[in-house]
Amino acid sequence: MESVFADYVRALIAEIRRSADGGHGEPLLLDTVYFGGGTPTVLPVSDLSGILNAVRQSSGIAPDAEVTIEANPGTVDLPKLAELREAGFNRLSLGVQSLDDDFLQSIGRAHTRQQALDAYEAAHQAGFDNVGIDLIFALPGQSLAHWEHTLETALALSPKHISLYELSIEEGTRFAQLCADGKLQPLDEETQLAMYELAIAKLTEAGYEHYEVSNFAMPGFRSRHNTVYWLNHSYYGFGAGATSYVAGIRARRIADPRVYAAAIESGSDAMEFSETLDDRARLGETIVQGLRMTEGVEIQRVERETGLDPLREYASQIAELKARGLIEIADGRLRVTHAGLLLLNDVSREFV
Repeated sequence: MESVFADYVRALIAEIRRSADGGHGEPLLLDTVYFGGGTPTVLPVSDLSGILNAVRQSSGIAPDAEVTIEANPGTVDLPKLAELREAGFNRLSLGVQSLDDDFLQSIGRAHTRQQALDAYEAAHQAGFDNVGIDLIFALPGQSLAHWEHTLETALALSPKHISLYELSIEEGTRFAQLCADGKLQPLDEETQLAMYELAIAKLTEAGYEHYEVSNFAMPGFRSRHNTVYWLNHSYYGFGAGATSYVAGIRARRIADPRVYAAAIESGSDAMEFSETLDDRARLGETIVQGLRMTEGVEIQRVERETGLDPLREYASQIAELKARGLIEIADGRLRVTHAGLLLLNDVSREFV
């Protein structure tokens, strides 16, 4: 496994350095850097630091940049977190998922409740002032009272950011098979909705801004990196399975780390998919992404960036959604109502 890690890290650094030679266009001073899409903390800090230094040398990182790393609680301790902080990471996204050992085991997580609590405390001791946690709700067998207790326990930690994800039963997963065999009963939609609304009420009451459908932050601690996605702005992507979106071109790299590393080693760009979006497609995507944010889509910004007026291009869809009470136009923004937030997938389909 160590040789696989070494080959992968070497390839990743090579791809990053190659970008400085024009592979991604004119290098920019980066405002955000994000190590994620898995569990990057399985790598030694020396490797993670080397990758971050490659980014710093190739593009440059702004002095006040948000530099995030995702971590599974079972893969970090105080010494490792202190090294990560020293290396330049200043934001930690901790994949807590649940604060109940039975539920953690049921969703296949390797860490325990205590490890999650210990990792959170260690992060603060290591100098991370900006720590966010992820929680999953609507777990089979989970009650509304249990979810409320989870939220209260999480709030007692006072994380700067909380991301909530509803469990989805994906085809081909262990959960899907258990459901098919009748060994697992997913929660009904009414209970799922009640859990989501309870979370909104408790987190906003505690002072968190509900700034995106699944994300809550204390004032000043919104995820700057993810906001780039929701605004549909450009971003670089490096590594196996990574997606980049630069100058209207979306490209995705080979997902298998071994195949990706071999491709980079051979001089390939390791891309498995690339597409150039026209103005209409960019407009639709910008609206869909922007409606995830509770502040909605700034109409003039979208028109300026795409050259198309969203109110004209989607006049009939907007009229219908307004009539259903799912969206509104106010203060120059198109945004979902509370009812629209609860039916966001239905709203989004109108702009695809």
